[in-house]
Amino acid sequence: MGLRLDRPLYSLTTHDENLTAQHVWEYESLGGIKENNNPVPAPIAVLLALIVTTAFMLTFPLWGQRPTAALYADYVDLLNTSEVQQVLNNKDLTPHQADAQAMKLIEDRLSHFPSPYAFQRKQHIMTMDHLRYLAPKITELRDSGVDMEQYSIIGPNIVKQNFFRLVDGKVVAKQPWWDAGYTIDIFYVIYFFAVVFCLIKGLPPTSWEPDHSKAH
Repeated sequence: MGLRLDRPLYSLTTHDENLTAQHVWEYESLGGIKENNNPVPAPIAVLLALIVTTAFMLTFPLWGQRPTAALYADYVDLLNTSEVQQVLNNKDLTPHQADAQAMKLIEDRLSHFPSPYAFQRKQHIMTMDHLRYLAPKITELRDSGVDMEQYSIIGPNIVKQNFFRLVDGKVVAKQPWWDAGYTIDIFYVIYFFAVVFCLIKGLPPTSWEPDHSKAH
């Protein structure tokens, strides 16, 4: 099979091979099927691109990271401040209103200070009820001196992550922001579309239409 790359969007095969394919297309009955030489419809191409893009965006490894105890250590510190406790103990507010205002106050205070966890906190919204339950566990974990980034929050529990990587000869149990499987997915999607493109462009150019009357 001859391969030409000077006009890949027009055809990947040589002129003589296109002539051979055109002859077979017109003079073979192909089981009685009359197949035209139409291009891939633009809506189908757009739909495929949309599906692939959406799938990769939704499965991006960063979205799948579990929240760690380190994300909410500052929440616990602010929860114990007199300002927040005053809001929570305000008898003029219902428990729901007090919780909402206290959480808003905590998040407002956190927004004034740069944090490497700001993006992840937006992904994993913390409620006051959840914070109350987790606060003693987070405090105990921090007092033990461990790396809180190695501990995930799963519902009401704080557990050590099941990820083990060697960093400078030391085992680190932290979920990486990138997943090797994601790289494999990207490779196979590119490979699939490259093969499909080569197969389509291996046919005669779409400017040529077969004459079905010659074999039918």
